Amino acid sequence: MNSDKASKLNGYAHLVAVLRSLEDDIGLGDLTPLERNIIAALSLEEFVNGAKSDTILNHKLLDGPTMSSFYRALKNLRAKNIVEVVGDRKTGRYRISS
Repeated sequence: MNSDKASKLNGYAHLVAVLRSLEDDIGLGDLTPLERNIIAALSLEEFVNGAKSDTILNHKLLDGPTMSSFYRALKNLRAKNIVEVVGDRKTGRYRISS
């Protein structure tokens, strides 16, 4: 492995360590990677008023989960009061709980 690639991998490792520490600090350490990615997507300024489920599902922060995995993760986040429905449940809009 050349030194440039090794240096980049070292930087990547440090970023992952900082990310894991931040996740633990804000209470996300016990969530699945998919649940953390849903929270990350919903935390973006563009979704401050909520986002439709299909918009979240297709967001680049998620790695193309299956629909069943996505909805199971969303259900778990709702059960933990991390994510809430915006308006009527049938609208399919979600946001980070206030």
